Amino acid sequence: MMARFTVLLLSCLLISGAVVMGQDTTDIAPSDTTDIAPSDTTDTTSTTTTTPTTTTPTTTTTTTTTTTTTTPATTSTAPTTETTTETPDTTTTETPDTTTETPDTTTETPDTTTETPTTSTTEVPTTSAPDKNIKYNVTDKNVTCVMIDGSISFLVNYTLVNNETKVVTVDVPTYGGDVNGSCSDDDTQWIEVSWGTVGTSNIKLSFGKSSDNNTWSLKDFTASLYMDSKTFVNASEKVAGKNLDLIMYFELNPSDVPVNHSYNCIASLSTKNVTGTIDGTEYKQPVTSTLSKTQMQAYNAIPNEPDFVANVHCDADATSDIVPIAVGCALAGLVVIVLIAYLVGRRRRSGAYQSV
Repeated sequence: MMARFTVLLLSCLLISGAVVMGQDTTDIAPSDTTDIAPSDTTDTTSTTTTTPTTTTPTTTTTTTTTTTTTTPATTSTAPTTETTTETPDTTTTETPDTTTETPDTTTETPDTTTETPTTSTTEVPTTSAPDKNIKYNVTDKNVTCVMIDGSISFLVNYTLVNNETKVVTVDVPTYGGDVNGSCSDDDTQWIEVSWGTVGTSNIKLSFGKSSDNNTWSLKDFTASLYMDSKTFVNASEKVAGKNLDLIMYFELNPSDVPVNHSYNCIASLSTKNVTGTIDGTEYKQPVTSTLSKTQMQAYNAIPNEPDFVANVHCDADATSDIVPIAVGCALAGLVVIVLIAYLVGRRRRSGAYQSV
């Protein structure tokens, strides 16, 4: 009972408060807000006072009566104040043109010339292969006085380390050797051909002129053969690495050759008449020297003539006429026999036809 009374009292107080607040907000005079006296100042300040609205929560009890509290809306209109602010004229000050002339600065760059050093290239002389068709010769000024061409070889017997004997052939190079010689007309003319790299080997041919100066002949033929390990394999210590000096004696026929003519011998000429020495000691092993397809000339006096002109053949090249004659006679006899047989056979056939 007491609780109901308390709730009812509170409700009445809330309703009375709400009515009082509504009357205070509606009794404001309109002239207070609309009549605004003009002022000397341009700036007008507008103040609006707004009364806050307070809402008290309602407590609902177990009674069936529902109480609703409505708070009236309060509208406040604030007058619009126009504010005009005049902007003072702004004076523009012209900035004077300031021109600073920059002086032309020209720096001349000195011409710098660097001379490139000239590098000289040394040309390496080109060594051409020796011509196989060039013969060994000795030339003085424009006259080729001595010439030699052909194959020259030596058949040498030598002792091995085990005291056995071996035979080796030493050939004189047909081209590429070093040549030395003399074209003296009053003295002996000679030609020397040397070859070899490890040790030097050489041959030398000396020629002499007859007393009447019409013919020349071969006077001396010598050689020195270096006995290297490549050619003289397993040679004994007595001969290995030493030079074998030889003197050859050839019987050339004809022995005298006319001046400005050459001696030509296609046939092979060999001689065993050879004397050999090593360091002055007689070489006791046999040595044979051979000339093949050889042509030589000395005391040539024809200028600007580097080749053989006329030649004289050796006696070995003179072939016998007996063999050609015998062959010719045999062929002639065979032809005669065939002809006779043909004639006999033809006569027999003609006799048989007549009998029929």
